[in-house]
Amino acid sequence: MANKFIFADPKKCIGCLNCELACAASHEGIDIEEAYERALAGEKMVHRNEVVKLNDLTAPIQCMQCENAPCVEACPIDIIKYEGDYVKIYEEDCIGCRSCAIVCPFGAVVMAESPYDNVSGLIAMKCDLCGGVENTQACVEICPTHAIELIDYVEYRRRKQQATFERLNAHA
Repeated sequence: MANKFIFADPKKCIGCLNCELACAASHEGIDIEEAYERALAGEKMVHRNEVVKLNDLTAPIQCMQCENAPCVEACPIDIIKYEGDYVKIYEEDCIGCRSCAIVCPFGAVVMAESPYDNVSGLIAMKCDLCGGVENTQACVEICPTHAIELIDYVEYRRRKQQATFERLNAHA
């Protein structure tokens, strides 16, 4: 499986929250200007990523589209599925049991108030790569520092190896 996921570089992220706003706009089918106006008016918008700050670094927490996703296995009603090269939650069918959120090793599955008219209460939500169509990820497109990009696990492992090599050489 060649799952792709959103990778965020905390060294480049400035914590502007544009990615959260773009995510909400994308899922609500509105443009970024309308999303910004709604946010200024205090309207709650649902985004499927969350910018967090730890010490002096910021970055969005987003689903890693795991190759062997624990959330897929944990869902008791089988509404979390592999869709091509990403993991999708069929949100409108969610019963709000929280099983997926509990097992997510990245904290990327959140329980949020349902935005659907036919579903009430909390439902599970996570990044769905804007429907899984490559080169359409709203957060990637709007990031002013290019801290966010779509990569696959091969590239992720290569970067981890390179970072480890650089750390080892820096201490030698």
